[in-house]
Amino acid sequence: MADGYWFGLAVVILLVALALGFRRWGRRDLGPSGETLLARFVLISTAIGGLLGAPFWWFDLPPSFAWDLPPVASRMLAAAAAAFGVAGVLMLERPSEGRTRLYLLLIVIYLLPLALVAVGLHFDRFDFSMPVTYGFFAVVVVLTIGSLRTLLAGSPSEDGRAVPGFASAWLLAGGLVTGAWGLALFATPSRPDFPLVFNWAQDPLTSRLIAAMLITIAAAFLLSRADLGRARLALVFAAIYGAGVVAACAVSALYAKPVPPLYTAGFAIVAVASLAAFAVSRRRA
Repeated sequence: MADGYWFGLAVVILLVALALGFRRWGRRDLGPSGETLLARFVLISTAIGGLLGAPFWWFDLPPSFAWDLPPVASRMLAAAAAAFGVAGVLMLERPSEGRTRLYLLLIVIYLLPLALVAVGLHFDRFDFSMPVTYGFFAVVVVLTIGSLRTLLAGSPSEDGRAVPGFASAWLLAGGLVTGAWGLALFATPSRPDFPLVFNWAQDPLTSRLIAAMLITIAAAFLLSRADLGRARLALVFAAIYGAGVVAACAVSALYAKPVPPLYTAGFAIVAVASLAAFAVSRRRA
């Protein structure tokens, strides 16, 4: 009964927020890739859904996700949601074709591989007696298919402004490191021999959830090095997630819970370096 109450409350809040979102951004020029109703729904619902979902996952409210997450992983999921939410609002407030397409692509990169392995390898983790499970699959299917259809209908675009040297170097270095880290974690999530990297060896689906965000940040960085508008969006996206991961680890430490040290240090660097690169990009533009 309580599960249905929380799920129903979340749906009502989401519908109200979507109505307000369409009132503000529904007629905004989001570039050719954001012209259709489907594209606008994907863009607005991802941004709003991320901001609304983050508190539920941060406080690990039952049932707030389609499978049971360790508290620190649930807060890291909240950080990912906040990153998509803030980056989405920034994209909607200052849209361009390049930023719109980048945001759509990040949705696909984050959701599609995770959905495929969840269904193919971890389907037993889902409890279909919980309404949130159906909500999870509905969101994944709609956002992934909607983003793919929109991306395939358009073509890449840049705003023509170069990325400053320090920002470009960080996008390359950060993209390569987070990409290698994420791919290793996604491909072999259950390795117990390197606990600093494979922190959830007993929970491969959660490991892949964390890996999906690492891969998404890597893609955001590497796809943005030639375009200042996209680079700024990618840097904010990474900075929000990095700061959120550090905060999640700090909360775990406060309650004397296990803290993944490599994630704490690594994402502190991601947050600081991304904010510094963003500041440089604004000053040099």
